[in-house]
Amino acid sequence: LNVTFVSWGVLQERMLTRRYPRITGEYFTYSYALVFTNRFWTLIMSGGLLLYLKPRRSKSTIIYEYSFPSISNMLSSWCQYEALKYVSFPAATLFKSFKLAPVMAMGKLLGNKEYPQYDYVVALVIGLGITMFMSGSEELEFGYDVHGEKASAAWTGVMLLGFFLFFDSFTSQWQSRMFQRHRDLSMIELMFATSAFSTVLSFITLVHTKELGPALSFVVEHSEIHLHFFLFSICSTIGQLFIFYTIKNFGAVVFAIIMTTRVLLSIALSCVLYGHEVGSTGFLGLMMVMGAVCYRIKRKAEGKQLISWQGIGDEKAMELVQEWHEHADM
Repeated sequence: LNVTFVSWGVLQERMLTRRYPRITGEYFTYSYALVFTNRFWTLIMSGGLLLYLKPRRSKSTIIYEYSFPSISNMLSSWCQYEALKYVSFPAATLFKSFKLAPVMAMGKLLGNKEYPQYDYVVALVIGLGITMFMSGSEELEFGYDVHGEKASAAWTGVMLLGFFLFFDSFTSQWQSRMFQRHRDLSMIELMFATSAFSTVLSFITLVHTKELGPALSFVVEHSEIHLHFFLFSICSTIGQLFIFYTIKNFGAVVFAIIMTTRVLLSIALSCVLYGHEVGSTGFLGLMMVMGAVCYRIKRKAEGKQLISWQGIGDEKAMELVQEWHEHADM
């Protein structure tokens, strides 16, 4: 799981922030092409699982219900890819740890959910830590994008990451509400339906924005990106399969620990490979975020087994969705 997600992050940064060919070439600026590719391969994978596992088919869902999480999921992916033009990958990765706050707000709004007091404290500490990290990072030049062009507005990257958190939290809470309303809905059917909608909608967006032709031309003209595109899609698809397998077989606590480790590994590898510098204030902010996340995992794990074999069955699909969106950012 860590190998696929860390590799996915490295490839994402390489494709969106570096030239093809290196130093003298062009930038790949077609974020929706990555969204389409990811959703297309997820559609193939979920379709295969649907045929192989043959889960129960929901008879109570209405097809338009799948469109809402599909659109929000598509937009959240686009926002995180576009944000890399304005903020460094380590900053963007750590910023996603703040998912807890919008997830709680959306849960209150859509499901009138209650959360323990420590969640509010953790969210506050994470927010403070992220602020310290971003202010202490020498990579952050908010007035310019990574391509050296003046940004249309200050803090564009932060705004895009904020939209990412909003859309992603909406996706998880809407899907959770679908499981509450439709008890016969399976996780695999939901994955297939949402990826089908997202594939079609992202393709339409590529055509409408006239990015399909330029994106294909770029890929054809630059042979180096072929392998990157392939590995990026494979890591994304297999990563989602590993998430499903890990939560189902080992429980949510183990999954949360693995994904927390992944954040540290991704930031460290990005700093080594792409030369990002993090000052002492940024490092302190990073430690605050990781400490808060680990404390929350510990509190949630109290009274539970660390490893729970066959931890989550179909009857707990709502919990699986919540854990998936809280810790993953595909």
